[in-house]
Amino acid sequence: MSGNVVDTNSAWIADKCWMFGHKVVWHGGVGDYLEEIGDACRLAASRADVVFVTGGLGATLDDITLEAAAKAFKKQMVFHEDIWRDIQTFFRKFGRECSGNNKRQAYIPEGGKPLTNRVGTAPGVQVKLGHAIFFFLPGVPRELYQIFRDSIMPWLKGRAEAAYEQKFLRCFGLPEASYDEKLKGLDLGPVRMSFRVTFPEVKIKLVARGKTALQDIKRAEEKIRKKIGRYIFGADDETLEMAVAELLKSSGLKLALAESCTGGHISNLLTNVPGASEWFRGGVVSYSNDLKTGIVGVRPATLKKHGAVSKACAEEMAKGIRKVALADIGLAVTGIAGPTGGTKEKPVGTVHIALATKGKTGHITFSQERGRIAFKQFVAYEALSLLRRHLT
Repeated sequence: MSGNVVDTNSAWIADKCWMFGHKVVWHGGVGDYLEEIGDACRLAASRADVVFVTGGLGATLDDITLEAAAKAFKKQMVFHEDIWRDIQTFFRKFGRECSGNNKRQAYIPEGGKPLTNRVGTAPGVQVKLGHAIFFFLPGVPRELYQIFRDSIMPWLKGRAEAAYEQKFLRCFGLPEASYDEKLKGLDLGPVRMSFRVTFPEVKIKLVARGKTALQDIKRAEEKIRKKIGRYIFGADDETLEMAVAELLKSSGLKLALAESCTGGHISNLLTNVPGASEWFRGGVVSYSNDLKTGIVGVRPATLKKHGAVSKACAEEMAKGIRKVALADIGLAVTGIAGPTGGTKEKPVGTVHIALATKGKTGHITFSQERGRIAFKQFVAYEALSLLRRHLT
């Protein structure tokens, strides 16, 4: 309620409800107070047929959501021995001691149905309170997502009034307005198109309803790809690093990285992809000039003449890491992340990226002045995009 923690659960649940054709009529938030939670539950039940409540299902004394809801609707809290066994089993699985406080999580309102939590201890609960069906879910997002997908999505889908389909096309390389300009006037039939910016990428959202929704979206996607296909790297949950990983795997080529201004961020993205050891040889965070010359193989003369942030240095970093790591492709980045360190000739945000293969080296440069974290994210996407273009 203070704003220290942002509620992303409401938006996520609302999106899923909308996806299945259900109308979301109200969002509310309330602190950890018995009477206020109860009042909020009664108000929600007066406004909607289905109510989702997240948070307050844990084992501490301020986790009072179920107790508050039961009291508000004059229900008893009932102990479930099977839930308690599952909680104890969960702790044993991870070699941890189960606190007596966790027994509180085995109590749910009478008439309630527990919803299995496979990644935590607090079960979700489905129960009819007043005129509404309530779903109580843990506030921890990964626990909420699992319970929602396993137990609630099928329930929602079975009660959908109209077929609803959506697809996200994930893009990088242009600002949002440029995509809109390039796609303006495109006839997508019954498909609604909108844009979402999740820096550093832009997502194009396609939505359709009716029995032919899937086919309508497929036709719309084909038209969009003809216009801006070079900027689309994936769809739905496919990240840029996943797309690059698939290309490297299918090509049989090995990659090595030499990173300076990104501080290992590109290596982190790539090694988050399962199976990265098949195509990723490794990387060096050569932040200092000593490491650039001593490990990666940049010539001291190059640094003296051109500086560490230069085309020449980036190219020698890419060639050097390729050789050192016995890789097919060497990818290198060097730049000025800021907020200090820039000059008139090389302002803060200056970046050089180089890609080296056997007998050939490619290079791009640009300036992108942002906060350090956003800078690293953007540069990583530019580097991976360069690699993706090379592989395609």
